Amino acid sequence: MIPLREIDVLGVFVSPAACCIPVAVFAAALLRRLLDRTAINRHVWNRALFDLSVMMILGFLLILSLRFGE
Repeated sequence: MIPLREIDVLGVFVSPAACCIPVAVFAAALLRRLLDRTAINRHVWNRALFDLSVMMILGFLLILSLRFGE
């Protein structure tokens, strides 16, 4: 296993999660808009819980992609 390392942002070392979470929020917002247009959200029981879980899954996948990308 490759350990996660801090990311250098303008000379400041930042946790990989702090860099991936804004990207995950943006991707989840795009996915939410797409699901609104296709009316798939009719089948979702709790919209807020679904949105939170999608954002968390996307964030974890981004963090794992950093881990295995080295």
